Parts: sequence; C-alpha cells; structure tokens
Amino acid sequence: MPFTPEMTVADAIRNLPEAIEVFEAMEIDYSCQGARSLADAAENAGYPTADVIGRLESARADRRDVNWFQQSLASMIDYLVKDHRRTIGEHLPALRDHIDKVAKALGDVSDVRRIRNLFSYLSDSLASHVFNEERELFPFINHLDAANNEILAAPKMRISQRVLRELVEHESFRDRLRTLNELAQRLPAGEAIRAFRSDLYLFSQEIKRHMHLENNVLYPRAIDIENGLRRTAIANA
Repeated sequence: MPFTPEMTVADAIRNLPEAIEVFEAMEIDYSCQGARSLADAAENAGYPTADVIGRLESARADRRDVNWFQQSLASMIDYLVKDHRRTIGEHLPALRDHIDKVAKALGDVSDVRRIRNLFSYLSDSLASHVFNEERELFPFINHLDAANNEILAAPKMRISQRVLRELVEHESFRDRLRTLNELAQRLPAGEAIRAFRSDLYLFSQEIKRHMHLENNVLYPRAIDIENGLRRTAIANA
C-alpha cells in the first residue's frame, strides 16, 4: 500500500511497523496522535509531507519488526503484560537510582526536586494504570476475543468508555515524560547526569512504543470485534 498525505500515522505503522523508527527520528508523535494524517503530522513537526513519505518508503527495504496487526490479541496482551513487568520491576527502580545519584552529585537544587516529584507521580500513576489494565481491561478484551471465536457469549458492557480513560492517561504519561526529559537537559554536565539522561530517553521511547501498541493496535482491534459482535446480535434478534 503506498503512503499518501491522507493516510493516518497509525495506518502507516499498520502498513510498515518500521515506520515507528522513522517517526521517532523525525519527532512525530505516533503513540497518542496516531489518528492524524501524515500531512498534518509532517506540518506539526516542521517537515514537508514529501520528506516524511520519502523516509517511510525508504524504510520498506528493511522489514524486521513484529507486525502486531497480524498477531492474535492473546499474544499481544501477553507481550504487553511482560512489558509491564519490565517497566515496574526494572526500569522504574533503575531510574529512581539514577535520580538518587543525580541528587547526590548536585544537591537539593530546584530542578532535582522537580524531577523527584514528577518521577514519583509518574511511577505511582504507571503502577495504578498497569494494575487496572491487567485486572479489568485486558481480561475484558480476552473475553471479547473468545466471544468472537464463539468460545464465550459476548459481554454486555461496552469497552469504549474504559478505552477513553486509557487514552487520557497515556497523554498524561507522554507529557510528564517530556517534562522530565526537558528538566534533565537543563542539569549541568556530569557522569551521573549523562547516565540519567540516556536511560530516561530510552525509557521514554519504550513507553511511547508501548502506548502505541495499545492506542493504535490493541484497542481499535478490540473495538472492531465488539462492534462486529453487536451487529451480529442485532441481525439475529
């Protein structure tokens, strides 16, 4: 499928998973703004649309990422849950240690206090967010998938309102991470600061990819299944 100015960012990734790397290099938000057209995304990032499309076409030569649009919902949820474990159990504690080292090197200065407060809020919010996904949303999506395969009856509740809350929380995480990265760049140079900046940036990229998989792949696929089940129920009524 050719890339066109009218194609959405999410559809570009559906067509070519490696498009994520293009969007990251061009600082185009694909995780929370996947519904924008390539033309709008290019303009917002300060590029001619032709430049974005050209880079996407060039990326076709090396197709190596998993295409989650073609994987089962169960395998995708399993991957996301494992990613949750890495986030909560490994990445957040490692970043907290980095912040402690930065504070030790610089003292209790204003930007370090802000980083501590913002990171504490982010950590607590992510933990709560992950818990609610795994307790409520992911089991519901698995139920939808089972109903679609005629293993279970279709659930009565709707998924849309729960997904809307997810999208709002994702935007909050994106904005919080952006602020943390900006504050990290304001800190004076030093070994502890460089290590913190590097790991914070990598963590931010991982979170963006995770949110993309939920926002632009998992939730739209689940909503499509739900809508199909409801159309079938109405037709059989």
